[in-house]
Amino acid sequence: MSSSSFLSSAAFFTILLVLHPGFCHVSDGAQHATYIVHMAQSQMPSGFDLHSLWYDSSLRTVSQSAQLLYTYANAIHGFSTRLTPEEADSLMTLPGVISVLPEHRYELHTTRTPLFLGLGVHNADLFPETGSSLDVVVGVLDTGVWPESKSFSDVGLGPIPSTWRGGCEAGTNFTASLCNRKLIGARFFARGPPSG
Repeated sequence: MSSSSFLSSAAFFTILLVLHPGFCHVSDGAQHATYIVHMAQSQMPSGFDLHSLWYDSSLRTVSQSAQLLYTYANAIHGFSTRLTPEEADSLMTLPGVISVLPEHRYELHTTRTPLFLGLGVHNADLFPETGSSLDVVVGVLDTGVWPESKSFSDVGLGPIPSTWRGGCEAGTNFTASLCNRKLIGARFFARGPPSG
């Protein structure tokens, strides 16, 4: 691994969950894994002022030691946490819980996503308006980013789309200056790193 930069993340993109499989052993011998819990926002009981308080209370009913790693309020409503399989099953039975999904690992398929998807410049059916393909942002969720890799070169790429609202967040051995016209955004998630 290069010493110049590394960005670790557990991320969410639209409905796609990209996380890291990894079990860790705790003192009681139980195996814990990271889960994403999808909650029905409209079913929050009136006794809670914030969704995060409801999430935490729901979590406490199945585990006194589990913690909220992240809460989500955009693509879906819910949270991530580390639980045993039995705790995850118990959580699924609570009111307002839509799903409890274990994390999954997705392998790298390409570093040139538009070409991999067959999105060349002559896709009139996909991009019927002249030049509209220039404003398309292709999201990449990755658990390790090495901007010095040739696959992150922005040579030959146009400007960042004006509609882009993301940002380039600094993390461990990663500065915002490492972003460019290809790596246009980065987030750093340190609670719940991969194990094993």
